Amino acid sequence: MTKDDASALTLQAVPSWMPEFLVAPMIGGLSLADLIALVALLLFVLNFVMFEIWMERKVAGHIQLRRGPLHVGPHGSLQSPADVLKLLTKEDLTPTAADPIVFPIAPYLVFVPVFLTFLVIPWGPLVLFGNFVIRPFDLGLVYMVAIPAMQGIGLVMAGWSSGNKYSLLGSARVVAQLISYELPMVVALLGVAMMAESLNLTTIVESQMKQGWNVFLQPIGFLVFFLATMSEMSRAPFDIAVAESEIVGGPFVEYSGMRWGMFYLAEFAAVCLNSALSTALFLGGWELFPGSRALGLGWISDQFGLLFFMGKMIVLVLIIQWARFVLPRLRIDQLMDFAWKFLLPAGFVNFILTAVLQVFGFVPFAIGIGLTLALAALLLTIYQSRRSRLTVALTRTSPAAGPISQGLGLPV
Repeated sequence: MTKDDASALTLQAVPSWMPEFLVAPMIGGLSLADLIALVALLLFVLNFVMFEIWMERKVAGHIQLRRGPLHVGPHGSLQSPADVLKLLTKEDLTPTAADPIVFPIAPYLVFVPVFLTFLVIPWGPLVLFGNFVIRPFDLGLVYMVAIPAMQGIGLVMAGWSSGNKYSLLGSARVVAQLISYELPMVVALLGVAMMAESLNLTTIVESQMKQGWNVFLQPIGFLVFFLATMSEMSRAPFDIAVAESEIVGGPFVEYSGMRWGMFYLAEFAAVCLNSALSTALFLGGWELFPGSRALGLGWISDQFGLLFFMGKMIVLVLIIQWARFVLPRLRIDQLMDFAWKFLLPAGFVNFILTAVLQVFGFVPFAIGIGLTLALAALLLTIYQSRRSRLTVALTRTSPAAGPISQGLGLPV
């Protein structure tokens, strides 16, 4: 990248009224405004993660008919900062069998890719400021797929360097899960790029303001992308790779103190990141509601778009948190089957339907959606019928069971 290109990028990311010394490129093409934005972004991520942890505890409390954090600060709002202080003061232990070089590096290789992906997210405008995006460039969609994939390297390093067979098994499961769910996620993003005819995230948001939100034009793509990102984060019900009941805790079981906190930070930062990406790619970004510009209300989005973007993002965060406490955990075979047998074919169907919409128009696209739903209902009916017959057959061939052991399939 030349100095002129870097300067152009910087000027896109900051308002025109800022003084020249703030936007002038310095070391590595970064301006003083870029450095300030990086620090502000890091502070935002850290504070949002603390808010997110508090909110998840409150959501869990209400779902489980209890109050959640209550005593540390108003409504328990200072519980997360207290936990951070606790992690900072705990001792970082290194197992005797651990690799002394790789072991302490792995947590940072898990968090840093998540943080770097925040650089390309278009957060939207707010009053005097234009679109908040630190590094807008034309290959933003490729960047947001490639950079988070580097997390797999950090997780493998964490599992291998711990000198623990359960950690190594956990890292192998995590990498298998990442690779499996990366494919349907990328296929779902192909439809987004096709609709916008661009890989720039800002252009994708602006295209939705003209032709409608992608969540309505590509509902299958949205579900595939959202579920795939939940699995990429190892969030329930896709968290078998870090299940305490099976492999003690995944690739970071040997970590303690703030090193363990880095993995925890990466997980909750990824929830914020993927909710923001879903908002930008499928929910119209900072637009108030679909068609608001046609009604003459576009100025509201242009002035307070950042607030609308944050509101949509928090709703998606709440959905992810809700899923953790109401859905059962998938087995490892169910987890892999869901990726290869359901999400990946659904991603290809979404890609084909998007191509039909672009080439032939809305009517053939609507017919294709109807045929897809009918086929899905037929397959689901066949699956349920086969499962019922299998259950009946197993019941007939199993030994007699008493009333207590009936559900466990135990003989009397």
